[in-house]
Amino acid sequence: MTQPDGQSNTLDNLLTESRAFPPSQEFAAQANATSALYEEASADREAFWAKQAERLAWDTKWDQVLDWSNAPFAKWYVGGKL
Repeated sequence: MTQPDGQSNTLDNLLTESRAFPPSQEFAAQANATSALYEEASADREAFWAKQAERLAWDTKWDQVLDWSNAPFAKWYVGGKL
């Protein structure tokens, strides 16, 4: 079908994808992120990311996990240096 400006809807139709390709059980069993990890992150986002940051070796530990005071610009691990 051609639009009034002469362009075709073909490209728009190609951008719509509804198929799903679930991973095999073997592949999913090797995943680093489990459903429990997603639940932990969902329950308290900042505590989750603070815990993840502890896995890194910080030269100077951060003072604040997330500064969202100037939205939409976020600052993560404010004051920290790796």
